[in-house]
Amino acid sequence: MRIRSRWLIGAAALLAAVGGALVGELAAPSSGARAETSKPAPPRHLTARRLRPRPGAAARGKVLANGDLFPDRVFANAHVGFALANYGSAQYPARTTDGGRVWRIDGPQVHIDAADGAEGVGYVGVAGPRTFFAYGSSAVDVTTDGGRTWRETFLGELVTAVVAGTPNDLVAYVQQSVSNNRPNPAVTWQYVSRDGGRHWRYNRDLGGGVIG
Repeated sequence: MRIRSRWLIGAAALLAAVGGALVGELAAPSSGARAETSKPAPPRHLTARRLRPRPGAAARGKVLANGDLFPDRVFANAHVGFALANYGSAQYPARTTDGGRVWRIDGPQVHIDAADGAEGVGYVGVAGPRTFFAYGSSAVDVTTDGGRTWRETFLGELVTAVVAGTPNDLVAYVQQSVSNNRPNPAVTWQYVSRDGGRHWRYNRDLGGGVIG
């Protein structure tokens, strides 16, 4: 009887310990779950790199056929406009100074087919007669000198919009996916450049009057 009593007491203690451990596991989320649902931290500061012509680049100033141009075209005034163009196996910035009658290549390749992924841009904007920008995928490309110099910055997973305030003030909105069990979750980061796309800083005040 004494041995049986000790066995029963030991078994009860073991069951209590196991039950407590299980309750603790159910009550506290695992580190994996916390990591899975946490939002990514945005880089606070990003610096552009200068785009330079790569092997096989077309010459700046080369006249383009109208069919080479992307449909989206923007104008700073009645004469100066900006677009993107397909030429060869790459995409280039294109510029007109006569209201759209003649378009010319206005910089190095912004994307090369079958070579660049995150550099693909498809949307354009203008902030002045010498400040143009293109964006899409993860990149924003900006010139502030009419195409003589182009700079590119990788801002995140998907640049959904770039808004111009003055020729030097730009705001980019970047959609960043979050890995968890919800359908298509995402957060939006906002980056502000005060120097024509050379440097970008993360800004928490989404849409909060950061340009003007």
